[in-house]
Amino acid sequence: MSYEENARKNHNNGFNCAMSVFVAYCDKLGISPEQARNAAPKPRSEGGKCGAFLAGKKILEQLKPEAVTDYEQKFIELNGQTECSRLVSSHDLLRKSCNDYVGDAARLVEEEIG
Repeated sequence: MSYEENARKNHNNGFNCAMSVFVAYCDKLGISPEQARNAAPKPRSEGGKCGAFLAGKKILEQLKPEAVTDYEQKFIELNGQTECSRLVSSHDLLRKSCNDYVGDAARLVEEEIG
């Protein structure tokens, strides 16, 4: 199962957006799923930004800091912004859901770390 599929599955199973992405990468981070749930950034904790976006950023800060800027630019290219409330209000326009943002974040991290 890919990181994107795992993150989407986590989200479908009731994890919040940030936990969904962070738990998907617990193996790469060298921590247990429970530790990942506790270490995941709080959604909207940085200027109202999307939890999935913040989780991807935190993962890259730990695993490949030089890729953070590229990750942020790619997330914005895909979704127009990083602010949670604006992403949610754009669901119909973008034809996306929060599960899609979770998938985007997980896939973009995987692209950056290989």
